[in-house]
Amino acid sequence: MAIFLTEEEVVQLLPINEAVDCLDRAFLEQGLGSVRNHPRNRTQSGAMGVTMMVSVLGGSGFGGFKVMGGGYRSSMVTLYGEDPPRMLAMMESRELGQIRTGAASGVATKYMAREDATTVGMIGTGHQAISQLTAVCAVRPITQVKAYSRNPDRRTAFCSAMAELLGIDVVPVESAKEAMLGTDIVIAITNVQTLDPVILGEWLEPGMHINAAGANSLNRRELDDAAVTRSAIVVADAIDQAKIECADLVLPIDAGLLGWDSILELGQIVTGEKKGRTSPSDITLFESQGIGMEDVAVAAHIFAKAKSEGVGVELPF
Repeated sequence: MAIFLTEEEVVQLLPINEAVDCLDRAFLEQGLGSVRNHPRNRTQSGAMGVTMMVSVLGGSGFGGFKVMGGGYRSSMVTLYGEDPPRMLAMMESRELGQIRTGAASGVATKYMAREDATTVGMIGTGHQAISQLTAVCAVRPITQVKAYSRNPDRRTAFCSAMAELLGIDVVPVESAKEAMLGTDIVIAITNVQTLDPVILGEWLEPGMHINAAGANSLNRRELDDAAVTRSAIVVADAIDQAKIECADLVLPIDAGLLGWDSILELGQIVTGEKKGRTSPSDITLFESQGIGMEDVAVAAHIFAKAKSEGVGVELPF
């Protein structure tokens, strides 16, 4: 029988380090060509909207989909697999989505940031920022973080909580530029709703790695054109999805400043087909839209642990 898992059980079964390892394997599979991933589909009529993401990991033998109705706060992943294929689990996925988004940035950081990177500049301090920072700390020996968001109370609370959680120096600053100054890794995880960028190319410093994970719509962007064109290596989680969602890339490409043939997929980096950086001075950029493969991969991991630990409620079918 299939099982049902709650948000609380998902969090219990998916620590960030395991999520990073899980997605490392999934992006390896993507790079080897056994993943089929449908770009996010949004269907809207009036006030009602439903979003669906579908993926099959042929090498792992799992497939499934995530459905969100009325926003990411109301979402569910359904997982299929085993032999013969059958439904294995349904699980609440608000927290799953947050964790896997951070874990994808963790994988990108593992392969693209300098190995001696120890400092982080955070732009955005909401719920999604937690897994972004913890994932980066899982793959690099981070000792100091500077964090900025427009809400002073939120950024102060975030810094206090993350300093306690991670046991490192996490301090609030007064601007995005100040957050980036002198840092090795930049994380953009904002809820920007316009095409006004929050990161300018003139702020970038040699050797930086950037994870841009907050905007997945053509009417929202986090980086200006110069930030993209100054990056020696630009990587997306999936190019077909980036073409319909990533304003950070679509706008400079439409302007003729670079071409889609210069954009890599993270799977190419994980397999070693392409390099995540070629020199310590390279500026590198990971554009994360969030793809169905990530949801299915971590859902399969959660299911396996739930089964072995006797967690979840059996469904009557």
